[in-house]
Amino acid sequence: MEKKKISVSKTARYFQAGSISNKIKNVWFVFHGYGMLSEFFIKKFESLVDNETIIIAPEATSRFYLEGKYERVGASWITKVDKEDDISDNSNFFNLLYNNILNQIGHDKINLNILGFSQGGSAACRWVLNESFNINSICFWGSDIPKECLTEEHRHRWNSMKISIVIGEKDHVVPIEYREKFKELISNYNLNYKLIEYDGDHRITEDVLIEYVKTI
Repeated sequence: MEKKKISVSKTARYFQAGSISNKIKNVWFVFHGYGMLSEFFIKKFESLVDNETIIIAPEATSRFYLEGKYERVGASWITKVDKEDDISDNSNFFNLLYNNILNQIGHDKINLNILGFSQGGSAACRWVLNESFNINSICFWGSDIPKECLTEEHRHRWNSMKISIVIGEKDHVVPIEYREKFKELISNYNLNYKLIEYDGDHRITEDVLIEYVKTI
């Protein structure tokens, strides 16, 4: 047996909160976690929308049924099988979407803020570190940072944006032992970041989100 590959075109979807015009100054790209859909994830950010702010939530193109039932559907950004292809396909999707949004706005004088939740943090990170457009901030909420992103090659890019890590103290998905190892990893890398810990679990809550936004 021989494994072979071909490139195919695929329709990807995203959801948008807020209306696009040339008055837009703030653009948020928010990346959902494993097993989630952007249609519902984006609702967590609607309080940020105003005449100058829009939210863009891309959705992973690999969808599947949850809980072994043909009812609820979720999506995943990546698996260990042909991982590099997933990363490349995701980046192509994000770049096309980003350029499409800029074209609709009519200018590139925006504050681009990135927020990745859980698995979405890794997807967002791998994208932005390999591109050159300006980013105001990136937030890893209930998420880690892939080890391959913490290299000298990427240090200048890291230093060009505001970095925040948000974690719930009762987050069952990211246990305390893992959190401590993660903190050690990024501290050894001398990553300049702001840590926000709150009384909550593995989910985005509006009050913490609003307080986080005030810091950037």
